[in-house]
Amino acid sequence: MNQLIVRLSRTGLRRGTRDGSQAWLWIGIAATTVRVMRRLLAEPTAVERFELRSGETVEIRTVRAPRD
Repeated sequence: MNQLIVRLSRTGLRRGTRDGSQAWLWIGIAATTVRVMRRLLAEPTAVERFELRSGETVEIRTVRAPRD
């Protein structure tokens, strides 16, 4: 379903602006609106959740994967 919305969004905006098709432009605008609303309304996914006591800290680091 998501791939269909992405394809309609891209095709609609491209054909609407490049070819001048008003119908495609409205399809592209509607599909883009759906994509944006899905992102805005999506629940964030918590990877890790825990409580810290007074004086405890958390360090977040990025570690590169070893190369073969």
